[in-house]
Amino acid sequence: MRIMSQIAANSVRFTLSEYLRMSDAGIFGDRRTELIGGRIKKMAPQLDRHMWAVAKINRVLVHATTPKDTLIVEGTLYLDEWNAPEPDFHLFDVPVGTPREKLPLPILVIEVSHTTYRRDSGSKLRLYARMGIADYWIVNLRENRVEVYRKPENPTGKQSGWRYASVTHAGIGETVALLKRPKVKFGVEDLLA
Repeated sequence: MRIMSQIAANSVRFTLSEYLRMSDAGIFGDRRTELIGGRIKKMAPQLDRHMWAVAKINRVLVHATTPKDTLIVEGTLYLDEWNAPEPDFHLFDVPVGTPREKLPLPILVIEVSHTTYRRDSGSKLRLYARMGIADYWIVNLRENRVEVYRKPENPTGKQSGWRYASVTHAGIGETVALLKRPKVKFGVEDLLA
């Protein structure tokens, strides 16, 4: 019985190209999905507080970018053959229009988290660490803080061992800065709704 469940579990993994073909064919309809570890995950519906936080963060990030940057809002982040998450924001230090295959890793990935905190701080955090995302933020709406994750590492060598060695939490009245551009700072209250 266990062997059969392993076979069934392995048969539902999809590659990025398969996932994109399904999306193009309209299989998901208007449901928001993302590909994590070859598995298609349904995304939570956006609550008002999440939507307002995304709007506020978008405003401050747009003002902090240059013409040499590409800011993606609620778009697909193509990481590898098995992973295409949909973070709320990812920022590249290359101009708009750079072909996908030439994109470097983003200099910042942000997830706005309300009902999705478990996934954002679990499987997605491990994925971003494994892929080498150096600056990952969770805007934690339940705790009214911004969690900043840096220095990806895997001290165990296991797939589940990926994490960030540096974790800081910033609350109202504090600021957070981009790792790659430390002079670019944001007030936590400007990121929360």
